[in-house]
Amino acid sequence: MKTTVAGFGAFGRLPRGMAGGVGASLEPIPSDGYKVPDWLRYSRAVYFDGYSPPVYPHLDDFDARRLLQTVTELGGNLLRFQPIGYFAYYPSKVFPVHAELGTRDLIDEVSRECRRLGVRQYCYTGYGAPFMLTPEIVEKQPKYNDWLMQGPDGAPYGVYGHNGWMTPLPRLCITGDVYRGAVREVVRELCQHDIEGIYFDAPSPFGYSGICFCSDCRSKFKKFSGLNLDRLADMAKLGGLPFEWDSLPEQVDMEALIAWYKWANDLTKQDFLEFRKIIHSSGKFMFCHDGAWVGTSLPLEYQIPDGFMVEASREIYDRLTTGMMGASMTHPRGKVAQMYMGGYAVTWFGEPPHESPGIVHNSNLEDGDEILMEGFTNLACGNLPLYATANRLLFNVGDGSAKPAREVFDVMQQVETIHKDSVGVPYVSIVPTWSSQQLWQTKRKTWNWPLMSQGMALAMLDARVSFDIYPSTEMTEQWLKTQKVIALCGASGISPFEAEMLGKWVENGGGLLATYDTALYNERGELRKDGGALKHVLGVEIKGEPLRSQPECFYRIKERHQALGEYAAGAIVEGDGRLLPVEVVPGATLLADCWNLGTREVRGPAIVANTYGKGRTIYINGSIEANYLYDRVVSNRRLLKSTVQYLSGGLAQPFQLKAPEGVYGVLRRSTQGDLVLWVLANVGFKDASAGRMRQTYVPVTDVEVRVRVPEGRRVKELRLVRTNRQIPFHEEHGYVIGHIPALRIAEIVHTVLG
Repeated sequence: MKTTVAGFGAFGRLPRGMAGGVGASLEPIPSDGYKVPDWLRYSRAVYFDGYSPPVYPHLDDFDARRLLQTVTELGGNLLRFQPIGYFAYYPSKVFPVHAELGTRDLIDEVSRECRRLGVRQYCYTGYGAPFMLTPEIVEKQPKYNDWLMQGPDGAPYGVYGHNGWMTPLPRLCITGDVYRGAVREVVRELCQHDIEGIYFDAPSPFGYSGICFCSDCRSKFKKFSGLNLDRLADMAKLGGLPFEWDSLPEQVDMEALIAWYKWANDLTKQDFLEFRKIIHSSGKFMFCHDGAWVGTSLPLEYQIPDGFMVEASREIYDRLTTGMMGASMTHPRGKVAQMYMGGYAVTWFGEPPHESPGIVHNSNLEDGDEILMEGFTNLACGNLPLYATANRLLFNVGDGSAKPAREVFDVMQQVETIHKDSVGVPYVSIVPTWSSQQLWQTKRKTWNWPLMSQGMALAMLDARVSFDIYPSTEMTEQWLKTQKVIALCGASGISPFEAEMLGKWVENGGGLLATYDTALYNERGELRKDGGALKHVLGVEIKGEPLRSQPECFYRIKERHQALGEYAAGAIVEGDGRLLPVEVVPGATLLADCWNLGTREVRGPAIVANTYGKGRTIYINGSIEANYLYDRVVSNRRLLKSTVQYLSGGLAQPFQLKAPEGVYGVLRRSTQGDLVLWVLANVGFKDASAGRMRQTYVPVTDVEVRVRVPEGRRVKELRLVRTNRQIPFHEEHGYVIGHIPALRIAEIVHTVLG
């Protein structure tokens, strides 16, 4: 394999400077001028998996005609085909070819059927989730030894196995020139086929690999950082890279580890830019897995490809939170965000022992109500559903059918003119910060994303407050001017640039909610000693890191205030048992303190209101939004809603719903200016939250919908898209009001404006 990449080591000069941390530079990644095909921006994608039958372990069952028949039965017009699993299913000169392939090329077979039926195709390949080299392949073909990750002693080390998902596989050296060159060759091989694009799996979290100590990695790391890679020898004992950064062993050399991630991410950036050049010059598009919103990943990775796949979430509030975040990362640049609809297995990962060892169970998930709910939720977020997977349907397994996915794709076609390029209409924007993700550099842990941001989102869903998730990496002065209220939910890290922008925005009339340890650390995860980056804006000076959590802690209201809604002096609401030592800045107002019911100790300020310039702020010294995620306490939800209402200056809500708890609303504005309310009836029962358990959704009747009519516009009609009917409406206090007679799983309410 070394001869395959002769001269590859000269590719790109690595910078020597190590100023700042992994996320120190967030300069936008320039475009190369490639324009995403218009058809791709509203495509109906189906995923065929390459780790399962009918291509693994045997190929004789694979029939391209039957596969494409399944795609069209589903209503898809784009196929994500996987031509490399544990083997290549085309005549690759780089990766080991399936022993049963013979003269076949499955990519070509599929391409011919795609052309015949008018379906487009793009191909999956590994990268950060490395090619799956089984121990048997390495044993039979020693040339692949150059791909294996080496420990400090020079011997291969580390295995990867997903809790019974697959046979443990040797971890690969994805930072070495041999592997990187091999991926380039695979990209060139794929580009020679009649396909529309290429997809890369897991570009930069490095969770599938780890730190390699081969001679190539040693020399390149030394050249990049000036450090000796042996300083990280203790990491080899962990068998890979950990995700729990607050529990790293004491002896880990953090300076070297930060430098390693910076180096590895620089390689990823080089690779991705080179992949993009190869792919775009072939007239094809480039996708990848996730936008890598992880502090150890390549900053702004999502800006290089033409789109990415948003990871699946089984809980609907989680799916909405993740999906809205993904849409906000792609839409400003006209890129594409796909999101899984359906999944791998009934119990996901962590199968019982009799299922191990095994492979991904892509042939045992029967479609049902969950497919409908997931698909409509994906669309409500502003993303495109990616049906996963078609493998089961090829064998006619079970009682499930293509009907649920087909219905989602059918509705998608019905709403194209009002949904394509639509945008959310937020009353409050929840902003996770990239700087918060850098706390790992000091062995601390952040809960900003997704836990606290997700808890806030769930509270807003239940309170029927329109919201969006917008990452700090996309936050600009122009965007801020369009916002009513911003929520920083435990946004522990804030950079000086972010603090300055937010401060000016509040000063000019914005409303800012900040909770828990927001602005306590800088963009490198280091503790600030100046009282917090937003001290003057929030009216509180932070004196140190969070105090130890205590049970039986409540917030005691000190005085009546608009931000507290119905709660007056003397009221007690559930609080967070953990808080920061803070002092109220003169001029700010203490609204509540934190009181321990058992010890009768006043632990400190809990809620503080402040006026800054023309704007308003509320600081909550704890995370009642995280509390809400786990116990759904009504007082917490009401408090968060009244706080947001106060910060908006009392502006009317964009929409209102009268329906049982669990019915969610997501409001979007079409390019024509019409308003489209996605109503999701997440009301039902399932026996467990873990795994993809069967869920029965309960029909809901007589849901009242109120949509705020923009000033100067008139309502021409109110239409229920899914049931394809107009409904009577009237207007009152600036709202158009109508009723959904029967609601099961989802309805799309289109307010047609004149």
